Amino acid sequence: MCGLADANSTEFDPDTTNPVITILEEQRDVTDKGASMRLGTWKTKILEGTHAHHVYGKTEAMERHRHRYEFNMAYRAALEEKGFVIAGTSPDGDLVELIELKDHPWFIACQYHPEFQSKPNAPHPLFRGFLSASLAHED
Repeated sequence: MCGLADANSTEFDPDTTNPVITILEEQRDVTDKGASMRLGTWKTKILEGTHAHHVYGKTEAMERHRHRYEFNMAYRAALEEKGFVIAGTSPDGDLVELIELKDHPWFIACQYHPEFQSKPNAPHPLFRGFLSASLAHED
């Protein structure tokens, strides 16, 4: 999207010149990896007017996490210029939790694990939204 041919995650290429995904600050010096990830249920603030807001029907959600890496906010402006929408963040706004592509019928990605809170008779809002968007664009 932004012409960053070598854009990567530092998890896969520690020497990338464009670390769009990078290790969480509090993980930088962790050498003993056991039980040190960002774990558990954390609040997500959802931006009004986004697809995510539409499917959740609210501006906050509690979501389960299990990760060490995050979106690098240094790339926020460049990606937003190209239609990237930060649809959800941590309450302090420092961590990106949800992204979308502006004007796309359904392009949502999340940092957390919606499958941890989904059940056959009560699907997670993102799964329900994905299926609805798929059915609406099945041709």
